[in-house]
Amino acid sequence: MKCFVSGALLVIAVHCSGFGATGTNLAAQRKPSSAATNGTSQSGIRGQAISGPISPVERLGHPNTRPLPGAVMTVQSESARQEIARQKTDDHGRFLVVLPKGNYLLVPLPPRPGSSRPHASPQAVKVESNKFTEVTVQYDTGIR
Repeated sequence: MKCFVSGALLVIAVHCSGFGATGTNLAAQRKPSSAATNGTSQSGIRGQAISGPISPVERLGHPNTRPLPGAVMTVQSESARQEIARQKTDDHGRFLVVLPKGNYLLVPLPPRPGSSRPHASPQAVKVESNKFTEVTVQYDTGIR
């Protein structure tokens, strides 16, 4: 499947009730449809970044993970592997990126540029029309 993008560059700042994350969306380089501009029809990726383990000892009944604020989520087109959106997670590790239907690669980056930890693996994400694909990004802290 190929995703074609045309038109003028449109940069979107995302702020949605319950999602305080903001970023730029270069995927919206096409003219948005009237449905997309009036909020009745949107699609993209929505999720949460979680880091763990947070303790070298696991205790029954005590979670060994926590939300990861400030992590950077980049989105690449699946075919060209070119970054088309970048989103920072909010205080609860949540993020939302508005994207058109298509196949993407979600490439998580650590909260501190240049740091190797915490680390998360890229994941393929399929976005369908008028739906947000839910993802959980698991960051490994390296604690053992």
